[in-house]
Amino acid sequence: MKKKKVIIGLSGGIDSAAVASHLKNEGYEVIGVTFNFLNSDQTILAAKKVAEKLRIEHHVLEAQNQFHKNVMMPFIAAYKKGETPNPCMRCNQTMKFPLLYDFAKANDQAAIATGHYAEVKKKGDSYELWASPNARKDQSYFLYHLDQEVLKKLIFPLNSFESKDQVRGMIRDLLPELSNGAESQGICFIPKKGHQLFLKEAAFGSQPAETGIFVDASGKILGRHSGIQNFTLGQTRGLGLLSNKRWAVVDLEPLTNTVVLDDERALFKNQIFVDQLFVHPNVNLADWEFSFKTCRWGHSYRGRIERLPGNQAIVHCQVPVRAPAPGQALVFYQDRRVLGGGTIKRFEFS
Repeated sequence: MKKKKVIIGLSGGIDSAAVASHLKNEGYEVIGVTFNFLNSDQTILAAKKVAEKLRIEHHVLEAQNQFHKNVMMPFIAAYKKGETPNPCMRCNQTMKFPLLYDFAKANDQAAIATGHYAEVKKKGDSYELWASPNARKDQSYFLYHLDQEVLKKLIFPLNSFESKDQVRGMIRDLLPELSNGAESQGICFIPKKGHQLFLKEAAFGSQPAETGIFVDASGKILGRHSGIQNFTLGQTRGLGLLSNKRWAVVDLEPLTNTVVLDDERALFKNQIFVDQLFVHPNVNLADWEFSFKTCRWGHSYRGRIERLPGNQAIVHCQVPVRAPAPGQALVFYQDRRVLGGGTIKRFEFS
């Protein structure tokens, strides 16, 4: 019997290596695909080493230009507009999963596997995305947008692993140096020097950054700042403002490069406006009791939805939500089932 092919996003890290090893042991014909988004020889060599040790086919997909256009430039533009972008979400939406899907279609309609912690369940003729039972590792928040064509091909092997130690144990004998390595953290294209310097160099190059003013809720000028791209909604630290009062960033006005500060209580909102709404099949959010998150590690809230024209909606919150930031995703759940989500674009003060 011919083995079922599976295409794996092979990063050279612990999780994707464990996925590849697990599926090979399950009898799949595993093909590793590494995305060259940042022209990183280190990433490619690490993935190649994993593929050689596992004796699996390996390909490198060159995608630097697409990544720069689809992920990095929108990231920079969003900060200049006073938003708080989610580049990992956008990368999944515009790069990783479309590329994996196209590669799988070109290879005998192969299955797709990644190292994400989530679950796909088939119900009737449709496929549902569920959060991982391992709540500490769950990544379904970043995957709410996956459509039926992708979900029906998708395998999340790590969902069956109870702990990170079990994942490490999967590859300890074959790749001991990798199994003891640290997990990747942060945004892949921002070096250790940090957000602010990256944004300054990317947005302004050698030109001086555009300075602006801090104001309070009444419009009183409190001081000057180095540009709204250095601030995010809800921020209370690192404001660079000499004051005995604990200020919080409650609004960003890109047209005037103004950062509005107020008491932290002003951050709590009862209504959240969502754009680019995506809802999974067989879900009418108006009929569902749902919870939602406005960031992966954030609290789970309850609410009801008011649909608007043009894939927009207002989420009415049962309890006020702290700092729902434009640019971040709002994802709907019923227990562990992912119902859909959208992008927070603006919010109503209430």
